[in-house]
Amino acid sequence: MNPHALLIAVQMCIVSWNAQGYDQAYHQSLESGQPLLVLVGADWCGACQVMKKKVMPQLQQDGALKDIHCTELNLVDDEELASRISEINTIPCLILFTKSEDKWQKRELIGMHNQKSVKAFLAKHTTPAVATKSVEKRNR
Repeated sequence: MNPHALLIAVQMCIVSWNAQGYDQAYHQSLESGQPLLVLVGADWCGACQVMKKKVMPQLQQDGALKDIHCTELNLVDDEELASRISEINTIPCLILFTKSEDKWQKRELIGMHNQKSVKAFLAKHTTPAVATKSVEKRNR
């Protein structure tokens, strides 16, 4: 393989993230109880393309999307589905569904965000809370 072809192949891997189809990601999330992350955007939206082609692949490469089922919705092509899962007024929009006990919670991160802020958003809402008990010391 010539060096130019190899460089193009490597770049193609970097700019794509493993977003599953919505139905597949949704069902796998339900079965596993693992979070579902949905990137809602549009082809005409520059910020959406940055999220899709730069921020999300970097998060995946760094391992921040491990144990999270990921998908993306095109607001133009998937308008009905996007409107069912959220009242989206601004794109890009990341919608995170997490399971706690027997119910699912929805959280949104609206607008263009860098890798650091998306990682913080995911860490805040996907890391199980550590149960702490206060221990009272008795002097005897």
